[in-house]
Amino acid sequence: MQGEAVQPTGGLMAIRLFCLALPPAVETVRGVIAPGVDLSVPGCCVPPPRIEALCPRSLPVFCALDDAPTIATLLADRGQADCAGGGGIRGCSALRARDFGRWTGAALSALPADAVQALTQDVDFAPPEGESWRQFTARLMHWLETELPDGTQALVMAAPSVLVGLMQGVIAPEATALPALDMAAGAWLALTRHVRWRVRLL
Repeated sequence: MQGEAVQPTGGLMAIRLFCLALPPAVETVRGVIAPGVDLSVPGCCVPPPRIEALCPRSLPVFCALDDAPTIATLLADRGQADCAGGGGIRGCSALRARDFGRWTGAALSALPADAVQALTQDVDFAPPEGESWRQFTARLMHWLETELPDGTQALVMAAPSVLVGLMQGVIAPEATALPALDMAAGAWLALTRHVRWRVRLL
């Protein structure tokens, strides 16, 4: 799968991000709104050999701010300091999953049917004290477009929804519907910008 979005960049150096979908929080299998990740899954943030072969050594790792200490420990324990995290673990508040506000921890089955419909179909609907999908993707794209110096090469380890949000923001920034797309834990994609943005599943 591959998608592209034209973005004029002049003579800018390429940005290349190798992105890993971390396991979602265990509560999600019970239909509970839980935006975090489950870093207790063995090997959940260790790049497989096929990904290591694509990556230069000593790449930094970008991840959600709250996940940074655990990811740093897991990579160190697995002896991945050279190829993953050798450039440092960089926690970013922008890479956290969508904020569901007061609905965090609630069961979808306990919410009114019209609220669930709005949550899953309306890009501008925000739960009480939470973010809409549009606000969520705007946050991610602001990070992608303003926080990464030209020439950046890095790993990104984040919740599956974060990677879906980045993909939609790159390929369909004016989308008026939530993407009908799931990303499995352990899936990898590459986000590359050189004259245009390119999304490629690895």
